[in-house]
Amino acid sequence: MPKDLINSVPFYKNAIFFHLFLFFFIVFFQQTHCHEANAQYIMPVELSQADRTQSNLQLGPVRLHPMFAISEIFDSNIFDLPNNEKSDLITMYSPGIDLFLPIRGLKSKFNVGYLANFLDYRKNPDQGHVNQYVDGSWETALPRGLSIRLHDRFEDTQTPPTYSLIYGSLVQRTRRRSNYFTTTVTLPNYFARFGSEISYSNNDHRYDGTYKGWDYNEQEISTRLTYKLLTKLDTLTEFNYGMRDYNSDTVSDSTLYEALAGLQWKETAKTSGILKIGYRVRHYEEEGYNQYNGVIFSLESKTRLNTVTDFSVMLQKGQQEVIGMPEKSFYDISSVYLTFRRKLTKKIEGSLSNYYQFIDIPARENTPDVKYFTWGVRTSLEYHIQKWLFAELSYWFENRNAESDDPKYVGRDKNVITFTIGAAF
Repeated sequence: MPKDLINSVPFYKNAIFFHLFLFFFIVFFQQTHCHEANAQYIMPVELSQADRTQSNLQLGPVRLHPMFAISEIFDSNIFDLPNNEKSDLITMYSPGIDLFLPIRGLKSKFNVGYLANFLDYRKNPDQGHVNQYVDGSWETALPRGLSIRLHDRFEDTQTPPTYSLIYGSLVQRTRRRSNYFTTTVTLPNYFARFGSEISYSNNDHRYDGTYKGWDYNEQEISTRLTYKLLTKLDTLTEFNYGMRDYNSDTVSDSTLYEALAGLQWKETAKTSGILKIGYRVRHYEEEGYNQYNGVIFSLESKTRLNTVTDFSVMLQKGQQEVIGMPEKSFYDISSVYLTFRRKLTKKIEGSLSNYYQFIDIPARENTPDVKYFTWGVRTSLEYHIQKWLFAELSYWFENRNAESDDPKYVGRDKNVITFTIGAAF
């Protein structure tokens, strides 16, 4: 089942919300930003978002950020099986570097970063692999409020072996190479209360092994118009148009249309957030595919309760494509994520997160309707030993239940404990 529910929502392998807890570049996952229902629990933060103000290394105008971390991970269910679970101890070595170059004369800045995760499995050495990430961006501010941002991210990774939500069988590890390119142009504010931007993205995905032949390209054009209703409250409208093209005759190409409206508030009563509601349509070019359409909704809000405590909420509802599966072209998904984060001492921060996810995969031909309910909790402690040295201890539990007339669709439990120590100069 190529990609299962990949790129579905801000989940990344069923624990999406973990992007909220990334510390420098290591996190332990799931969704999302990040997006899969398979249980992949390790993912890097965008290197371009690393805190460059802490850099002590300078090479002319270039600021350098070498990074390195070692993680010890216990996973109670490395294959995501509903029964016959296999546990393992995993060591992950994560070297990386981030380079930042301001170009003051042009009011621009450029950065590029590299990160590798080397994973070594004790009991199942054949599962050992390397994931690599290259991330770069360029931003410039032009006269009259015009700004341009280019961003590109290349990933050479291996999808984890996982118990397929759709087929109910074990899917083996396979190599995936993905390139995500995005450009965003913020237009000048010719009218005092109006703001607008246009963005274009081009994503390529290439597979080896089990998923070979499911390669695809996805392009999207998006527009956003905002209106300043109050000092810190904006209304917004968005229109998105996208195309997904497969390099295979067995899967239909499709076109996506979206229209959304909402509100965006910034630091209003110590709260920032964005609310959007709209309608999504995906049209398949070939007959026999189930077209889908429906209402989509999202809410993201972060509240600073006091100087040491933050609380975040994320709600999502919509329909997503099950990539590469003609008999089940889409599913409905609803999600709730709650995150509580508090600074316990000057050097120690704690977090507690809880999430719920409901997935409904409608019946198709000879396959039954399948419903999945997933809930999970993650807690972590981060210790800032020095300005450049940190340690983190985290625990993640996830429970998934299945409801279907077909007994092969079953749930599973997963426990993961991770200890990380690392340095970022």
